[in-house]
Amino acid sequence: MALALESSQQVWLKVEHALLNAGATQTGASPVAQDALLSLKNYLVSKGINLLQFVPYSEVDADDADGTGLLDAACTIFAFYVKKEASATANTVKLFESATVDTTATEQSLSMPLAASGQESFQIYPNGWAQATGTTITQHTTIEGSTDGSNGGNGFLIVGAA
Repeated sequence: MALALESSQQVWLKVEHALLNAGATQTGASPVAQDALLSLKNYLVSKGINLLQFVPYSEVDADDADGTGLLDAACTIFAFYVKKEASATANTVKLFESATVDTTATEQSLSMPLAASGQESFQIYPNGWAQATGTTITQHTTIEGSTDGSNGGNGFLIVGAA
């Protein structure tokens, strides 16, 4: 998917909706995640960053054998959020700096291990995490491995221009 920036107000409405409905049982995101993302919102507004993109992904996207390309253009990641489905099988949700696949180990850029059912994790980069060629989502059985996993989670990215 190409980078399609829109008003940050629209993006934050999508974030709010995603956080309210997070998790396999839609129990919602933790107050910690909600507060952290609100702080990020306020910080980006204060920096004049008014164009963003909300990029949702599902466990099915991450479960694809080569990962799923979420963005095929340079971008800056401000937030990476995931909430594990109702499974206690450990796995690691990962982003690769690639527009299409997760097959080059040196392109792995961000990762979040998940072990418990319903576990939530997020990473926030107030000044952004640059992705030069795009972003692919995947999940592996270990943080350092490349064996495809399953039973991950659903989540989203908040991105801006490169």
